[in-house]
Amino acid sequence: MGKEEIIEYTNGEITIVWKPGVCIHSGICARALPKVYKPQEKPWITIENASTEELIAQLKTCPSGALSYYRNGEKDKYLKAQEEKANKGRGKKGRPAAKSPKMVDLESGKTYAWCSCGKSSNQPWCDASHPGSGFNPKIFMAAESRTTAMCMCKQTSTPPFCDGTHVILDDD
Repeated sequence: MGKEEIIEYTNGEITIVWKPGVCIHSGICARALPKVYKPQEKPWITIENASTEELIAQLKTCPSGALSYYRNGEKDKYLKAQEEKANKGRGKKGRPAAKSPKMVDLESGKTYAWCSCGKSSNQPWCDASHPGSGFNPKIFMAAESRTTAMCMCKQTSTPPFCDGTHVILDDD
């Protein structure tokens, strides 16, 4: 795997870390803080146009993990946490169905069954292909109607949602 591109923006309190190769361009960032995120401009992030609290709240909603942050002076702590996240759950996980997440519209109050084994032909949803695999679907009810990124690599630490783990997977 090649070296991952990382671009950082700081306001003196926090540093936003952007990984362009991870970004799924869902537009959630631009809709949440259009005064900060302007995809048609260079640089596309104008960090000084929002408070640190506004930025942190928005960054926590990034579906792919392409945008993250650390408090200035805590970069080593951030890097250690990123490494731990990359190594977390290297045990038994389902087989990847794809190398990037799938954006889906969830309906508030509706129950879903996410495929955790990776065998379903109806990804990201379970089609009962898992018997004998040692996996069961992740059953969940959507708390709100929203568009979100569902994990397709099956390696996420936040099933059924993408946490960006697909970025660190080997290409084999």
